[in-house]
Amino acid sequence: MLTIGICDDRPLCRRLWESFLRLYEKEKGLFFHVHQFDSGERLLEEIDRQGMVFDLLFLDNSMKKLTGLETARQIRQSAAMAGCSIVFVTSAEDHDQFMPVQPLQVVSKPATQECIGEILDKVLAQKDCAQASPS
Repeated sequence: MLTIGICDDRPLCRRLWESFLRLYEKEKGLFFHVHQFDSGERLLEEIDRQGMVFDLLFLDNSMKKLTGLETARQIRQSAAMAGCSIVFVTSAEDHDQFMPVQPLQVVSKPATQECIGEILDKVLAQKDCAQASPS
């Protein structure tokens, strides 16, 4: 089971991403805990104050105050979130700007169900490998 965050200031985009996740769940017989955030500030608040830990975050880069990249920089400073996979969802053409925060992937808008499925396959495989490794 994955805990997934979707952070985008546009409700329609958040609902679209969640529908992709729910379709994947149904196809694979899985269940995800999905949380939506309308800003980087709210996401960081959940992490800092509520102790939320995510396996996967989808971050829109173009948000009103904190950009997705600025949000990711702060997330990468959190020890609890060290294992979180970050996927940027962006219309920006310069994907290299995201590399310093080591994203799992940078997805150009509009994303597709197939793209989301590949990302989820990758994250689930990484999680299975981590759980299978002896501590």
